[in-house]
Amino acid sequence: MPSPPLHILVIEDNDSLREATLEFLNDNGHHASGVACAEEVDETPTRDVPDLYLVDVNLPGENGFALTQRIRKSQPLAGIVLMTARSQLRDRLDGYDCGADHHLIKPVEQAELLACIHVLAVRLKSSPAPSQTALVLHSQSSSLSGLGGDTALTRGEGQLLVAFCRAAGHKLERWQAMQLVDSKDKGLTAASLEMRISALRKKLLHCSAGGSTILTLRGFGYALNCDIEVR
Repeated sequence: MPSPPLHILVIEDNDSLREATLEFLNDNGHHASGVACAEEVDETPTRDVPDLYLVDVNLPGENGFALTQRIRKSQPLAGIVLMTARSQLRDRLDGYDCGADHHLIKPVEQAELLACIHVLAVRLKSSPAPSQTALVLHSQSSSLSGLGGDTALTRGEGQLLVAFCRAAGHKLERWQAMQLVDSKDKGLTAASLEMRISALRKKLLHCSAGGSTILTLRGFGYALNCDIEVR
């Protein structure tokens, strides 16, 4: 039985292996894209948030375990599969402790990878129960919901929140925020960016996010200060 198609992000620093994996996944009906390191996950926010992440453990810079922890915190419902040459029990347990759903040993057999994705796809495409503890960002419809109600987001606002959720420490530099809000480089100024951020704060508060939702960090940029689940 074929798996429901998923948006899959492959994080693998070996170029040939990453490209081969992407080709295989796309040939099997999924929409797969890839990056070479954890930092590129933060730098390439997309309108359609991935359903599933295939993560190499031994990445340059931030390793796969740390990235898995960040993904799991911002996307509790996402599928996460770790891929590694490490076969020791301790390594597998560390991966599960970080929030991974599965741990595949390299070289990964294609049949096993498809079987793993199929199991996760069935879970991911079932209707999740509404969150009672956090705001929910619906990436497909670009909307935000919470106990206080729902609100529509602009494309820039949605991409900005996704980027906050993915970023280390949930922090973005001012230039990153400006690029997300004004992707076509129409001349957004720091003052008008602050107005956009203020409007987004009001939408977060409308959905019952209490306190200071987005903090201004002097000389740096902004930090998200509330829990958001990305779906």
